[in-house]
Amino acid sequence: MTSSPTWRSPAVWAVPAIALATLALLLVTGSNREVFVALNGWSRITGPAPWPYVTVLGDTAVALALFLPFALRRPDILWALAVSALLATLFVHGLKPFFDHARPPAVLTAEAITIIGPPYRAHSFPSGHTTTIFVGAALLWLHFESPRVRAVALAVATLVGLSRAVVGVHWPVDIAAGAAGGWVAACLGTAISRRLRFGLNPAVQAVLIVIGAGCAIALLANLKTGYPEAMHLQYAVGSISLASLCLAAFGRLPDRVR
Repeated sequence: MTSSPTWRSPAVWAVPAIALATLALLLVTGSNREVFVALNGWSRITGPAPWPYVTVLGDTAVALALFLPFALRRPDILWALAVSALLATLFVHGLKPFFDHARPPAVLTAEAITIIGPPYRAHSFPSGHTTTIFVGAALLWLHFESPRVRAVALAVATLVGLSRAVVGVHWPVDIAAGAAGGWVAACLGTAISRRLRFGLNPAVQAVLIVIGAGCAIALLANLKTGYPEAMHLQYAVGSISLASLCLAAFGRLPDRVR
């Protein structure tokens, strides 16, 4: 069941509040590296296989393609996504050069860290993948009142965020900041999108659909996400997203055409 976005509700702001409190606690206690080492060790328990599949969900192209099924059905969500994505991009790429923190592979020895995927070394703060996935989770939380949808969205976003430490490329403070920034970007993006209604114009929606479809096609064309182990998931997201768009478009055709 759907409902109007409830970004004004105090409960919505609990997520960024908890994320910022976690960030503050990590800094005050000086436990950032210790927590990273603990999270990074998860792969020794589970094996490395599942983590590329988890972490790739925070890739921008994957996330945008995942929202393509809302095209033609929920133009309000598509427009809120566009505004939120812009705010999230400004947040991530505005802070990364400013802080320019070294990533774990640049600080810890090869023996002390497990790296799954590219060993990124610079521009650690905040985590872009975490920001992206929390934008998506917040948008689902704001536009759907189902407790199950909200719980699953938040759980997936949290797991994707933590996976950035498991694969060895982000500190816990990066993840906490990304979670807060992504969630707030979605809340502000939703508020702005409801005021600037021109985004519901068919022409604007067409542009957004083309961008989403482009991301899905790029995934099918072997877009390099940095995690080739998750290529099967990449193909699945691209295929399902395009198929959903085609079905929605087909459903809008006049009966005599169908």
